Amino acid sequence: MSSMKVNIFAGGLYTTFTARILPLAKALESFGVKCKVIPPIKWHSIVKGKLSNILSITLTHDPNEYVETLTVPPDIVIIGRSSTLQMYLLQKVLKSKGIKVLFDLDDALFLPTSKLFGVGIRPNSFCLEEIIRSADFVTVNGHALSKYVKLFNSNTALIHDPIDTDLFNPQFKKHYDKVTIGWQGNPKAHYENLKSLIKPLEKIAQEYNIKFKIASYLGDLRVRELFKQLEKFAEVDYGLSHWVPINKFAELLYEFDIMVAPLMKTPWYEGKSALKVGIGMALGIPVVASPVGEQKYVIKHGINGFLANNENEWYHYLKILIENEKLRKFIGKSGRKTAEKELSLRVCGKKLFETLGKLLQ
Repeated sequence: MSSMKVNIFAGGLYTTFTARILPLAKALESFGVKCKVIPPIKWHSIVKGKLSNILSITLTHDPNEYVETLTVPPDIVIIGRSSTLQMYLLQKVLKSKGIKVLFDLDDALFLPTSKLFGVGIRPNSFCLEEIIRSADFVTVNGHALSKYVKLFNSNTALIHDPIDTDLFNPQFKKHYDKVTIGWQGNPKAHYENLKSLIKPLEKIAQEYNIKFKIASYLGDLRVRELFKQLEKFAEVDYGLSHWVPINKFAELLYEFDIMVAPLMKTPWYEGKSALKVGIGMALGIPVVASPVGEQKYVIKHGINGFLANNENEWYHYLKILIENEKLRKFIGKSGRKTAEKELSLRVCGKKLFETLGKLLQ
């Protein structure tokens, strides 16, 4: 088992690569697996606009990596997220050579992402179902994705987006005079979700001396405009205007006393992982989240976090956490235990390692 060789063809999403593929590869290596991660070509840095998207679909990786994988085959190939025609053809050739293929799905890629002549299409996922059917095994990061995958392949397992519980650790937290309510994520992708926080936060801010912090607004001026009214009642910190490495990112969250994770109830968000709330839990921060996606499975309401269905519930749960420091500590400690037992890099990495081992038996 210790001599197992695995090649991972990573998909084109930055978050997937940094928050899922690289950490899981690192975990596999800790179990003695010789792991090679093959990143996608960064077409967006070579050409701009739609052309970069077209090129990323037609040629996702360096062709030399395909050739090398076929001429010096590993024991297992993991295809991360990418389900284009080229990846389907690669999968077919690999299987003809007796090489096991595991497909990893981390988003609801079965939903249309654009339209052609008024018909919904999936430019990046034309061959999704074919790849799922042909894979020796499929891993997913949430219940909604697992339910879909099982329509085509019963050999599937849920492996959460892993949380580095050493990096995201309560011992690094900082405390200030004001209770800090924090949000983290890509504002451009979550603008409508952030909107749902406006009224509850404004109501809370008129009753309590709080601070609202966004870890990184990434230079999105719409976000500053969105929370401009809140600045009349509370201190608002928009964070950084750029991406930072994950260790620096962790530091941006250390002053959070409460973390919020709003998600609209849509098919796309139902396919979202527990990564956001998991990071908060690992830091021992009480989380208030929408009961959408994997959040509703990981959070046990009133035990390791709170699930808010509407503006009144957002206000209510934020209010009781602000007023009750003991409750914040209790929920935070319970969340930390959940992160360690269910979401940690050690737990998720071991589950993937064991899955790969069974594939080779």
